[in-house]
Order: sequence, then C-alpha cells, then structure tokens
Amino acid sequence: MTLPSRLDVSGPLCYICLQGRESRFERALALFRVVMYFHPTGSNRAFTIPRRPETLPSFVLCLAVFLLVVTTTAAAAAESVRVVVEGLSGKELANVEAALAVPPALIREGRVDRLWLERFERQAPGKAREALEAFGYYKPVISTRMDNPGEGVYRLTVRVDPGEPVRLTAVRVKVQGAGATDRALMRAASEFPLRAGDVLRHDVYEKTKGDLQAKALENGYLDAHFPVRTIRLDTTGSKAEIDLALETGEPYRFGDVRFSGAPRYPRPFLETFLDFKPGDAYSGERILQTQLNFGTAQRFRSVVIQPERAGARDLAVPVSVDLDPLPQKVVRVGVGYTTDYGPGFSVRYEDLNVLDSAQKLESELNLSQRLQGAALRYVFPGSADFRSNTNARLSAQREDTVSYTAKSVSAEVERTKGFGRDRLGSIYFQLQQEDSTAGGDTTNTFLLVPGLRFSESRYDSLIRATRGFHYKLEARGTTQHFGSDVGFAQFLGYGDILVALPQRFSVKVRGQAGATTMNGDFLDVPITFRFFTGGDNSVRGYAYQSLGPKDARGDVVGGKHLLVGSIELERALGENWGVAAFYDTGNAFDDLDTLEFAQGAGLGIRYYTPVGPIRLDIARQVGVSDPEYRFHFTVGMQF
Repeated sequence: MTLPSRLDVSGPLCYICLQGRESRFERALALFRVVMYFHPTGSNRAFTIPRRPETLPSFVLCLAVFLLVVTTTAAAAAESVRVVVEGLSGKELANVEAALAVPPALIREGRVDRLWLERFERQAPGKAREALEAFGYYKPVISTRMDNPGEGVYRLTVRVDPGEPVRLTAVRVKVQGAGATDRALMRAASEFPLRAGDVLRHDVYEKTKGDLQAKALENGYLDAHFPVRTIRLDTTGSKAEIDLALETGEPYRFGDVRFSGAPRYPRPFLETFLDFKPGDAYSGERILQTQLNFGTAQRFRSVVIQPERAGARDLAVPVSVDLDPLPQKVVRVGVGYTTDYGPGFSVRYEDLNVLDSAQKLESELNLSQRLQGAALRYVFPGSADFRSNTNARLSAQREDTVSYTAKSVSAEVERTKGFGRDRLGSIYFQLQQEDSTAGGDTTNTFLLVPGLRFSESRYDSLIRATRGFHYKLEARGTTQHFGSDVGFAQFLGYGDILVALPQRFSVKVRGQAGATTMNGDFLDVPITFRFFTGGDNSVRGYAYQSLGPKDARGDVVGGKHLLVGSIELERALGENWGVAAFYDTGNAFDDLDTLEFAQGAGLGIRYYTPVGPIRLDIARQVGVSDPEYRFHFTVGMQF
C-alpha cells in the first residue's frame, strides 16, 4: 500500500535534535533549541544574544534554571536506570540511544518510580522504531527485557533486529523558475546524493534539501521554496519514491547601502570595503567577503552586515552596515622573547583616523637584545580598493647578530594596489644610509633603491590553517646613475604550500631563494642587501643569520645568492595543539661551486591561539662532525 509522506517537515525531529548528542550539556542545548523553535517569538527568526546581560528576557532566564534542574535530575536517573541497546551500531545506535534517554521523572525522592519505569519500558519499542525510521528501517523487530542487577538499580535491555531497509525506486529532483538555467543549482540538483537503489535516509534527504535551498538563497533567489516535496512510502514493499521541486523565483539585486556607527570615517573610504555595488546580482558570498574585508582593516571592533529583505523594492535589497570602530588613538606595549632576537620590549602608537580623513599614522619603538629600532609610517588609503594605499615610512635601526653589526637610516615611499581578493602588488623607492661591519669588512654606503613586490596568500584559516599557500616575489636594484655608492640588481622569492593529509596530518613545504648580479666587488654591497641564513624561520639548528660565505679569517660576511628549503609534517592534537617533525636545508653562497648545504632536523610543539600559532622547536644539526642542538621559539603565522 502506498502511503502519503508524513516525514517531510521543517520542525525539529528526534534525529535532528539528539543524534550524536551524548552529553547532558548537548542534550540540554538541543532541548533549548526545540523550545525556541516553538516559542512564539523564536519561530522562523534568528536568535541573537543581547549585548548587556541585564537585557535578557525573563523567559530565557527561567529556561536556563529549568535546564539546570532537568540535567541534574537526568544525571541521577541515568545512575539508577541504564538502557542497553543491542543489535545496532553507528548512527543508528546513537539515534536509538538518544531516543531512549532516561526521563528525569523516573526518579522521585531519590528512588525509581516503578510505575514510570514500566511505562517507559512499554514505550521503548515505539521510540526505537521511530528513531530507526530516520535511517529507512520501517519493519524492525524489537524486544525488551528488564532486570535488577543491584539494589535500586535497573537495566533495560532493548534488542533490535532492524530488518530490511526501505529502498528508493525513483528520485526526481528538479529546479524550476528563473534559476532553472543556473549552473550551480542544476549541478546541485543533479548531484543529489540519494538515488534509485539507495536506502531511504531521511537525515540525508533533509540536509541535502536544505543545502539546495541555501544554495539558491546564496545565489540571490531569496524567494526560493519547495512547492513539491514528497516522499511516497510503501512499507509493505519496502520501497519509496522522492519527488522534489525547487521554485527559485526571480533573482534579487543589491540595493542602496546604509552605514551607521562610524560617522567620523568618510563614506568613500567605507565603500572601498564593499565587495559589491548597488545593482549587482545579490550574493551571500559577497556579503561574507565584505565582512572579511572590514575585518582585515583593523579599525573596527565589530561589523554587522544585514540585508534588509523586508525593505526590498523592485527586487533590490538594501543593505545596512553597522560599524563599531576601535578607539581612534591606541597605544600598545608589548614584552616578548624569540630565539632570533632574544628578550624584547615594544611600544606602538596608532592614530587610525587622522583629522577624520581615514589616513593612518603609525609609530613603533622596538628594543631587543639583538635588534633596536624606531619607525614612523603614514598611510593614505586608496579610493577604489581597500587593499590599495600609498604610504611613507621613516626608520632607524641597529642589528647585532653573530655574523655582523649594521646601523641604518632609511626613508621609503610605496604604492600598493590590490589585484583580486588575495593578490597585492607594489612599487617602492627607498633611500638608505648604512654603516655595517662583517668580519674585518666595514661599509659606509648611501643607496637609492627602486623595487617591485608581488604577493598572494590563500589559507583556509589564519588561526589554524590546514591547507593553502603563500608566495611573494621581489625585484630591486640601483646604480651609480641614481646617486648610489654601488650598483646591483637582486631578485628574491619565497613560497610555501600547506597540504592536508588523512588522520589530521598536514605537510608544509617551504622554499626561499635570492640572486644578485653586479659589476664590481660584492663586499661593497651593504650588509642588509647581502644574504645570510640560519634561525627560527630558515635553517633551524643554527643561530640567526650565522650561515653564509666566510672571509679569509673564517668570519661570515654574507653571500650573493640564497637557497633554502624545508619540509614539516604536523599531527593535530585536540583543538589547539599539534606536534611536528621537520627537516631544513640551505645556505647563502657566492657561486654554485662553493654551495654547501647546511642541514637541520628536529621536533616541535604547536599551540594555536587567536593571535597566531606559538611554536617551540628543538633542532639538531645534520651532516657535521660535532652536531649541536638548538631551541627555536616563534609566535604568529610565518610568511
């Protein structure tokens, strides 16, 4: 007999609410969601938490107290009455166990109520049968047995033979309306995971149906709905058919944009963060990208972007952008330690909106054991793209490493432009006066250096990336015709790729290269334009900048070229931790005939925080007669 579908509903089912939620907290949270669904102010609305605790409605407070009492009582019930399900495994077992959760009412005044317990035993087969229907089992054979293994303790054994599942004989999914030619929707419909011959899985059906509608909403079909959503079920023949039709309606467009909460920022500056313009096809992805754009500005504490569907006119949806800006003037003080530079102290001052122009002033003082410096930077934002800007920078620093000492004063002007969402290109001009010493060689050099930079970065997360890549390229050089004391040209490249592996493993491969061409003595080139390696982010196992060509006295003086590579295998542990094994190799050199690869290998611990990963590595030199061990400590994502 063919029965009409009674299973295609939008409300919370047992499977949706409780499947896989084995802890009391998770079940309480599921119950809270069910109550909010049926509460008249919560149905079909987004539930948001007010900013101030005192504004919480009394309903939520009462519900929280109720849940606390319920979960405490449920814990006592679970200790006195235990339910054992036999004959099932996997998701089917989890869903039946969730359906047979012991009700708190079984315990009265600390004792098991036998009448309630007998009623619970009678209801158990029906609850188990309903839980199995979500997985296509409509004719299970279920038996129960109650025993008393100890005083005041009861065990209910539920034996389940699921029987043959209902299988699909036909699945018809179509898209109709204006979106019938939308490639993404047509592909999603054609890839519907349930097909003829498959077991009828209501969880898969509901999820995929929701994903299909979400895809339509994402692509701007805000009126998308299902005029046909039918499961024709024949339990006698253990077969079923699915008919599903998505009516998309007409596509919407972006309307006007209203900014609020940041009146001191010029509107043209705020508009540079939008990933859309009024009149563009509506897209949820563009809303999300706009949110990310504002997040990268580091000028706003929070950003809330809300499409105002209720205010749509002629299929144009207005958008409100509510901004909570950071304080305009900020002073940050920091204390830290890295193995490259030793203990350090920093002070940073920022004016994020100079004279309400969106221009930014930054100044910073850094004092550490091996590096001391001060810098001043002024940023003029671009008019078309938030990634574009022009900035001027003045800096003075002194660096003292195991290989050299360098003191420099520089001024730089750079014009940066965004190319798409992930690419940045820039042109710059740098003036630099440097006094440096390496080994027995001392230089006092003035340079005017123009250069080009280009970079691209794509990671799935900036906190704990599992896949992605980054690269940056640079070309720079100068000549005596510019007024420089020495002429040369250099090309630099850096890249890494992160690949996810099974069992929460990932592998990261990193490479770095540099090359110099010039006429004349390379030792006339200032220290900051020579190549060195070794340290936290190059060849671990060696001190910072301790590797490179040496002079006649055996002192490292830096090289014309650079070649460094690394491979690192990491295994994630829990949510925030990881362990890694790595191998690094490379060196700076003057020509290939003299290139000697230094090598280091070791193990490390990773801890991931919102400000970036913290890394602690222990590395051992490889391929030397008397190898040394060295610790390396870094904070933040390394590019």
